[in-house]
Amino acid sequence: MNKDIAKYLLEKESVRLSIKEPFTFVSGIKSPIYCDNRKMLSFPAERDEIVKAFMDALKDKEFDVIAGTATAGIPWAAFIADRLNVPMAYVRSKKKAHGTGRQIEGAEVAGKRVILVEDLISTGGSCITALNACREEKAAEVEVVAIFSYQFDSAKDNFSEANCKWSVLTDFPTLLEVVKDEHLISEEEFNTARQWRKDPQNWRKTDR
Repeated sequence: MNKDIAKYLLEKESVRLSIKEPFTFVSGIKSPIYCDNRKMLSFPAERDEIVKAFMDALKDKEFDVIAGTATAGIPWAAFIADRLNVPMAYVRSKKKAHGTGRQIEGAEVAGKRVILVEDLISTGGSCITALNACREEKAAEVEVVAIFSYQFDSAKDNFSEANCKWSVLTDFPTLLEVVKDEHLISEEEFNTARQWRKDPQNWRKTDR
């Protein structure tokens, strides 16, 4: 995994860690990490490094279309498609309720090999919704790439069940290694945060 990308996310506070005073998700789950990769769009130099990392990850893959998931994956897909001079599409979370009722806009995916770009993977649910939309439109192949993943077991299971290849530039375990190497957290905090990924539903449940 790419430690440099993890450092960029941390430096620009796209990813924030707070282990002693964890964040609380809408669901009520407590978390030592808050991720908003949209912030990286504000920083041209680091944004360029992320795009380069995507391009490096794609260099040995065969594909015809770059597609972004709405909305966070769209700008990254646009950057990549522009650099590689390939067709681009984007996939809505659901079909439009008016007009042509399309869910996929831009390049046609029927019969095409599609790279689906996302910024963050948690359980993989939104990616699989987009994956299914591409398959409904008769895409020949679909593979997912993303900037960051929490590396939940549920995501691995969901992608496996969907029979979909996926990869990320960096992930939560790598990010933890970076903050540990740079002495930003203690050994105890490192172990506490690492436990969250294994069981996010019950992590620090007694703190609620």
